[in-house]
Amino acid sequence: MDPHRPETDRRMTRAVALFAVLWLGALAVPRAASAQASAVVLAQATRAYDDLEFDNAAGLLRRALAFQGADALLPADAARALMYLAATELLRERPDSARAVSRRLVLSNPRYRPDELVFPPEVLTFFQEVRRSTPAVIGRAPADTAIRPGAEALEVRLYASTFHDVAATLATGDGRVVRTLYTGPIADSLDLHWNGFDSTGTKPPPSGRYTITVNSLDRQRRVVRILRLPLQVTQGRVDTLPHPAPPADSLLLPERQPMGPALRALAPGALAGVAIAVLPSVVANGEDASGARFVVGGTVTVAGIVAFFSRHPGRAISVNVAHNRTLRDAWRREDAEVARRNTERARGMLGIRSGAPVLLTPEAP
Repeated sequence: MDPHRPETDRRMTRAVALFAVLWLGALAVPRAASAQASAVVLAQATRAYDDLEFDNAAGLLRRALAFQGADALLPADAARALMYLAATELLRERPDSARAVSRRLVLSNPRYRPDELVFPPEVLTFFQEVRRSTPAVIGRAPADTAIRPGAEALEVRLYASTFHDVAATLATGDGRVVRTLYTGPIADSLDLHWNGFDSTGTKPPPSGRYTITVNSLDRQRRVVRILRLPLQVTQGRVDTLPHPAPPADSLLLPERQPMGPALRALAPGALAGVAIAVLPSVVANGEDASGARFVVGGTVTVAGIVAFFSRHPGRAISVNVAHNRTLRDAWRREDAEVARRNTERARGMLGIRSGAPVLLTPEAP
């Protein structure tokens, strides 16, 4: 056998482990680099813009905006990239492209306002003109809430790109209007309130899927933009109070006498009795010793059995049983009280869960 073989095996094992670590690291590096690539490209693009390299900046900005999924720019960075691209296209004397990019920015984020310290006056003026001519709103609502119809209301905050008129309704999934929420002008922002009742003003609508629809209107009262905010409405739903946990095992006492002490009392007698019966030389010699050793062995064994039963193995411990019953009864009362309070809280309540808002532009007639 090769005496150096164990050392060789250890070296091979270390080499394989090192290779595995390096291989996993190599897999992780491109993933991490990919996640940061869009931000890196955006930084390169802004430097090119600052250096007045507008052609290069435009290409880099479009590349940064093209990333999808987990590699895409964060919403704030995407808005910043669009603003830089709009400015770049305008400074490249491409007003139609600059207008299209500016409209894209307004529709994706009606609240966006460019930094006056970064962009020149002609870019700021151009963007303001596009924003004023692109009426749109975006909405924000609680993700998951519950209201008591008539006494409380769901609040939806609307943000507008510019001053214009809107018409907001609550409708069923098939488009049937359940209630008109607001009709009139919106400036910078507006709060919509729905008190949970249908058009009769006396009862909540049945559980189901609904949509808050906000139509942005131009001066001719034509719909130029549509905001849809999906809602899941459930009657009698409310966030419940947590139920108490059952008593922990550490708080419960043993309800029966354990077997361990009884077995420990039985074992010496049983073993000694067997030893006396099997090993005659221990207590007697000759033919007359046989009866004696069995008598002695049996006596010792009986003494062990008596000691076993004197410990009352498996017998109920009344004090501990009462203690545990008190704990369990207290837990059951508390659990029943929580269930009652949850039922009371849910009575007459309306659960509302909102989805992600969608902004649409209807096709021109």
